[in-house]
Amino acid sequence: MEYKYSDILEGEFVTLKKVELQDALDIYTWRTSRSGRYLQHPSNYSVESQQEWIRNRSAAEINYIIYPKKLQTKVGMIGIYDVRSHDLVADVGRLLLSEEYLQKSNPYGLESLLLTYDYVFNTMNFRKISGTILGVNVDMFTFQKYLGMKQEGYLKQHVIIKDKCEDLYVMSLFKDEFIQYKNKIQFLLRSFRTVPT
Repeated sequence: MEYKYSDILEGEFVTLKKVELQDALDIYTWRTSRSGRYLQHPSNYSVESQQEWIRNRSAAEINYIIYPKKLQTKVGMIGIYDVRSHDLVADVGRLLLSEEYLQKSNPYGLESLLLTYDYVFNTMNFRKISGTILGVNVDMFTFQKYLGMKQEGYLKQHVIIKDKCEDLYVMSLFKDEFIQYKNKIQFLLRSFRTVPT
């Protein structure tokens, strides 16, 4: 079954909009910066190959650009992909932020995770989110475990990043666990509100 995604997801701090061809340069910049250091790149990676990637995305996935509500610029991306409709399982990942926002506290990545997870569980009505985290990406692994994701597996020397074999953590979250995940993100987002709610 093919799923019809919403092109826009609205949050309190960010708006997520479906990736378009004109976003290729921004994605290329993020992927080749410190933000993309844990990602695989095709040989001869370029803005043109990023455009080709956007053109060839399957209808079974959607990638979003992150737009902060108080800024007139794009700050990152996130995606819902590897959607298994029959099993009611999807991956959420490809979270990238502009390098300047990796060094400062902000709500952009947090709320983007919340919006996409909520969409998979409560709009698509899927039962499980899965994904992988590179073994050397200790901060993201620790953070996702704090939020409530569970480690389901560990794939030793499973991918090659910059000519080096790297391990992968296999992670998951079930729908009935999402309330805990959501509450922890909402708690972290409170510090970014100018007026307490």
